[in-house]
Amino acid sequence: TSCSSAITFIDGDKGVLRYRGHDVADLTENNDFTAVIYLLLYGKLPSSNQHRTFLLKIKELSKVPEQVIDVIKAFPKTAHPMSILIACFASLSALYYEKHGTNINNKDLNFGISAIAQIPVIVAMIYRYINDQAFINTNNELNYSENFLKMMFGDAFNNDKGTLFARALDKIFTLHADHEQNASTTAVRLVGSAGSNLLASLSAGVATLWGP
Repeated sequence: TSCSSAITFIDGDKGVLRYRGHDVADLTENNDFTAVIYLLLYGKLPSSNQHRTFLLKIKELSKVPEQVIDVIKAFPKTAHPMSILIACFASLSALYYEKHGTNINNKDLNFGISAIAQIPVIVAMIYRYINDQAFINTNNELNYSENFLKMMFGDAFNNDKGTLFARALDKIFTLHADHEQNASTTAVRLVGSAGSNLLASLSAGVATLWGP
C-alpha cells in the first residue's frame, strides 16, 4: 500500500531518497546519525547548540532499567536474540504504561528519544549475554555509533579500524533511518494505528523482522 509521508520522499526507480526534503547523500556526507534523528523528529537540522543539547538528552536517557536487564538474564543463552528483544520491548512498554497510562497521544518526545537511546544498549547487552560475555557500560565520550560498537565488541574497536567501522555504521543508520513500507514498518504502523504505545508497536516490528 502506498502512503503519503511528511518525513520521507522515495523514488526507487530514480534512486531518490529524501528526509524532510534533504537528499540522503548530503545527510550522510555532512551530518552524523544523531543530527538526522533530530531532523526526523523536529523537521529541521539542528544548530550546533541544539545538537549538543540533543546529544546530552540521548546520553541522559540511555540508562536501561534494571527490570529490563533482569528480563535478558532470565532467558537461556541459547535463545534467539529477537525473542529476547521482543521481551525487552514488552518490559519497557509496561514502564510506559506506568508513567502515561493509556494516553498514547502524549506529545512528550522524551519517550521516543529514550527508545532511540536505549535500543543500542539493549541490543549490545543481548549480544554479549548470548555469547557469555560481560556487559559493557555506555561511554559518554563516544558518539552514538562508536558507543554501540564499543558496547558490542569492547576493546577490539579501540583503533583506527574501529573509527572507520563506526563512521560506516553511522552512515548505514542514516540510510535506514526511515524504512519505507517494508514488512516490519507496516507491522509497527498497524499496531500503532490501533492506539498501542510506541514500545508495543516496536515489538511487533521486531517479531516481523524475526521471520526470514
